[in-house]
Amino acid sequence: MALGLLGVDHTQTAIKNIEPIFLNKDGKQLLYDQIRSSTVIEECIILTTCNRVECYLVAKNLDDAKTWLIKTLAKQKKVSENTVTSLLKNHDQEETIHHLLDVVSGTQSMVFGENEILTQIKQTYEHAAKQGLTGAILNKCFQTAISVGKRVRTETDISRGAYSVSSIAIEAIRQTQLDYFSKSICIIGMGTMGTRCFKKLYALGHPDVTLCNRTSAIIDTLTTDHDVNSISFETITDSIKHFDIIICATSVREPLFNQQHFDTQKPYLMIDLGLPRNINPELENQAKTTLINVDGLKEVANINVKKKMGELSKVNAIIDEELANIMKWFLYKQTHVSNT
Repeated sequence: MALGLLGVDHTQTAIKNIEPIFLNKDGKQLLYDQIRSSTVIEECIILTTCNRVECYLVAKNLDDAKTWLIKTLAKQKKVSENTVTSLLKNHDQEETIHHLLDVVSGTQSMVFGENEILTQIKQTYEHAAKQGLTGAILNKCFQTAISVGKRVRTETDISRGAYSVSSIAIEAIRQTQLDYFSKSICIIGMGTMGTRCFKKLYALGHPDVTLCNRTSAIIDTLTTDHDVNSISFETITDSIKHFDIIICATSVREPLFNQQHFDTQKPYLMIDLGLPRNINPELENQAKTTLINVDGLKEVANINVKKKMGELSKVNAIIDEELANIMKWFLYKQTHVSNT
């Protein structure tokens, strides 16, 4: 059996270019169902975040497995195979493990050293394992990665004072709108990022935040525990024009908001954390509108990178040590199997 990776992230291309092959929760499950019934892939974990799509594979013949995956993903996303091939970088076995350890350590995150990626990898691994999509190889790789992620954050200062994408979004608001406390804010999509944006604003004491989500459970919890307004998802496209600052972090197939949903004479600040994008990019051309997407947050995030680069050598030393250990495990496993 061989291990490989097909993946793309924000370090290779703009976020907007990843959008055509991005997999939301339902899309990932559909691909998992097809992988489970395939004859060419033995193990698989699909990691998706707001700035990456990565498919970790174990197969007897990696070339066949990767070809099958490219064709299946292209068909599912209704794009050409050339589009998928041009986006997904091909990694061999050692490159795959090294990349996973880099990612879990936060060195490949848009927000250098952030903690969210460790939780995302842990949850992604547990989800795939529960579906029977992992075996000895991916179990070893991801269990090691989770251990490395914890070790890096314990033995170095890479995550001390670390930002997340959500906190960077709030920082962007503070930098762009100096009088943001006098502005009304609406957050659409109360998943992890949306909820963290709200809690940051609430901690800052912002007096006028309204929450919106497709389902009511999280809204009911947040409005019970906090003095905050909410609005129905079914009516949000009619009501959105009344807010000054809009934060979008929901899952959509097509943009939720277009030019017709806003007053062209009113200034807006829009933060689009969604992938696919929640707000039509054409709104960038609206004179009084400032639209910032995940790519645009990089400028704010880069400040954090400069502060943390001194920790990189310590992180790399841990990664090199753990990589050597896991490669020894692979060598032993391959030798043992070949001799039995």
